[in-house]
Amino acid sequence: MRGHSLQASELTPDLIKLWKACCRANPLYHSPFYWPQFTQTVAEVRCDVRIAIFEQHGDVVGFLPFHLLRSGVGKPVGGQLNDYQGPILAPGVRINPHNLLQAAGISSYDYNHLPASFEELTADAQGNSISPQMNLGDGYNAFVARKDSSWTKAKREMRRRSRKTEKDIGPLRFTFHDSHDSIYRRHIEMKNALYERAGTQFRIRSDWISEVLERLRHYSDPEFSAVMTTLHAGDRLLAAHFGLRTSSVWHWWFPSYDLAAYKLGPGINLVDRCAMAAEQHDIALIDFGRGDGAFKLLFADQYVDLCEGAITRPGSLAKILRTGTNAVVTAAERLPLGRFGTYPRRAAAKFVSGVVLPNDAQTAGDRNVL
Repeated sequence: MRGHSLQASELTPDLIKLWKACCRANPLYHSPFYWPQFTQTVAEVRCDVRIAIFEQHGDVVGFLPFHLLRSGVGKPVGGQLNDYQGPILAPGVRINPHNLLQAAGISSYDYNHLPASFEELTADAQGNSISPQMNLGDGYNAFVARKDSSWTKAKREMRRRSRKTEKDIGPLRFTFHDSHDSIYRRHIEMKNALYERAGTQFRIRSDWISEVLERLRHYSDPEFSAVMTTLHAGDRLLAAHFGLRTSSVWHWWFPSYDLAAYKLGPGINLVDRCAMAAEQHDIALIDFGRGDGAFKLLFADQYVDLCEGAITRPGSLAKILRTGTNAVVTAAERLPLGRFGTYPRRAAAKFVSGVVLPNDAQTAGDRNVL
């Protein structure tokens, strides 16, 4: 296998057509993060986006969108925004780590949402997780029929909270897609309040991430579009969700709810109403993204196994750094750190092998990109 890399602006209509054909041919690639529109939108905001083109017997057989950082390391396109990572390959094509790195011209490819089905690429993975999914291919009623008694109990509680919401605030109103700027701004306010409550440093503010989201929310295409879903009680916005969808897959991405209405369960109510509306909008699957949160496990009836780690070139500085860091982290995790037990690996991911991107693609220092 041979290959080379391009800037996003160098993608020709024929290459984009081939890329989309690869996505249509494999259910794994039905996730919006694998489609070229996601990569192109990120590339409009960041100048470090590259696409490796894989060729076999003179034919293009795959693509790998990534960020090329100063140290020669590659990060998944979109960095921390990307919930499905790795190459987009034509049916029957497989790729090994050497060919992937050589085609991209990088010494390492860091990942934290790489499907385990890429067996050749995940052999040295350092961690595993799941992405819960809700299979609605046969409709909402068929999904409910597959659930157990815990679902029946949860559904009963949702109905009770809905009645209380309508009694205390006003009639509930679900909107599948609301493109009003005021709704999006309120959604971001609620989401940032949730981040603050959770004690995380991340916020959606004026940086490259907010610009990518702003551009994506105006994207509307039969095979790739943004969806801004809302749940009101009277005139009050109780819960919202900003996500991406393809022709059949809806990816749960940025949910929010009014903290003052927390006890009324607006977030879980919104998820349920989205599921009920899915069939009407030709959605066969809702993917909740990595994690095992309670609401994800409640609604999920299937899972995708994901891996975290790095694909590195033997003998490279990136290989030495990641091998050494992993040894230190593994030793630290054996210490009785209690609730701080996850800190060593989180610190390593932030400063060495994680997927978080520097805010400025042109001036970021090497400390953040090794």
